[in-house]
Amino acid sequence: MPTASEENWTTYVQDPTWLPHAYDARRDTLVFAHLPRETQREMVFLDPRFMPPGAQSKPAPIAELGADVVRHQAGPLHFIFHTGFCCSTLLARALDIPGVSMGIKEPSVLASFAQYWSNSRRAPGALEALTITLNLLSRPLMRGEAQIVKPSTVVNHIIPQLLHARPDAKAIVLFSSLDSFLRAIARRGLDGRIFARELFHQFAPVIPLDAGFDDEDPVLLADLQIAAQAWLMQASFMDALAKRFGTSRVRVLNADTLLQNPMGALSAVGAFFNLGLTPEIARAVAEGPVFQEHAKEFGRPFNAEAQRAQHIETGALHGEELMRTKDWARALARRCNAPLDLEETLRP
Repeated sequence: MPTASEENWTTYVQDPTWLPHAYDARRDTLVFAHLPRETQREMVFLDPRFMPPGAQSKPAPIAELGADVVRHQAGPLHFIFHTGFCCSTLLARALDIPGVSMGIKEPSVLASFAQYWSNSRRAPGALEALTITLNLLSRPLMRGEAQIVKPSTVVNHIIPQLLHARPDAKAIVLFSSLDSFLRAIARRGLDGRIFARELFHQFAPVIPLDAGFDDEDPVLLADLQIAAQAWLMQASFMDALAKRFGTSRVRVLNADTLLQNPMGALSAVGAFFNLGLTPEIARAVAEGPVFQEHAKEFGRPFNAEAQRAQHIETGALHGEELMRTKDWARALARRCNAPLDLEETLRP
C-alpha cells in the first residue's frame, strides 16, 4: 500500500485508489482511504461500517492538496441520487465495468458535507473543499472510465451544491413508488421503522414539506406515517430538482423499469452519461451475476421475481397498515402539493 508523509500529499492526489473519506470543516482537512477496485467490490458501502483496518491516511489540509493539481487529475463524474430502497446499490454495482465506468457506493465523505450544510456553523473553504473532493472522486481507476457516485440518502439535500460544484456532471434520480418504499420499511421490522424515523429527522429541517399549517407532532404519528412523510419530502425535492436542472442534466428512472428491463435501462444510463456502453456489454451485465444477487447481501440469490414475491408477502402481512397509511399520505400530498409519483424521463 502506498504511503505519504504528512508534509507530502502527492500520493493521495495522484493515486485514484486513495479516495477522500471524511471532511473536517473546522480544520479544512480531508482524510483519505485506500480503496482499490477489488476492495470496493467487497464493501457494501464506502463508509466506516465496512472499512478495512489500516486503510486511512492522516488528515490532509485542503490548501496543501493543490486545487489546480487535483483538477488536472480529475475525470468524468456523474451521480445516482435516490429515494432509498429502490435498487440504487444494484445500479451502482452494475456500473462497475472496467474500462467503462465505476460505481462508487455511498462514499462517507459526502455525508460529511451533508452534515456540514445541515448545521448553522459555516466555514469559508467548504465550497472549494467540496469541488476538490468531487474532483478527487472523479479520478478514473482505468483510462477512459467515468466515475459514477451513488451518495446515501442523507446527502439528498445538498444535491444542488454537488451539481453546481461539477457543472459537467449529469445525474440519474432513481426512485420507487410510495407503496414500495412503505413495504420496504415494514418488511425490515423494527430496524426499518427506526430507519424511517431517522430519515424523517434528517429531512424535516432541510427539505420539509410545504404544508401551510403547523406540522403534526411526529411523536403522535405511526411509524409508516413518518416513513410516508420522508418519502414525500424526497419526492417533492427530487421533482423540483429535475425541473430546475432539466433533462439535459437530470433524468428520472423508476426502479421497476430497471428490474423489468435491465439491459434497456443500462443502455439508457450509458447513453445519458456518454459511457460508450455497447449493447454487448449492457447485455452481458444485465444477464450476468449482478442482477441475480442481492445488492447488499453478497451470495444471496435475488432477482426481479424474488422482489415481486417479497412485495406480495409484505402486503399480506401488513395490508391494513399499508392501506391506511397510503390513504393518509395521499391526503397529506394534496394539502402540500407534493407529487405521489415522479415523471420518468430516462426511458429504455
